Amino acid sequence: MHRDLKLENILVDSKGYLKIIDYGLAKVLKSEELAQSYCGTPEYLAPEMVSYDGHDKNVDWWALGILM
Repeated sequence: MHRDLKLENILVDSKGYLKIIDYGLAKVLKSEELAQSYCGTPEYLAPEMVSYDGHDKNVDWWALGILM
């Protein structure tokens, strides 16, 4: 999971394709594993990350929704 998906981390290449950059906070999880760390840009954080309940790749879907 990327965990820091925001406008500043999305670029457009010369052909118009979107490129996600800055994988400094990214983490690879096993299928049912949850991350416990609090990281990312506060404006884009999912509720489960703020509440410290453990989070998975769904935090990136939350951030994508915020971007939309």
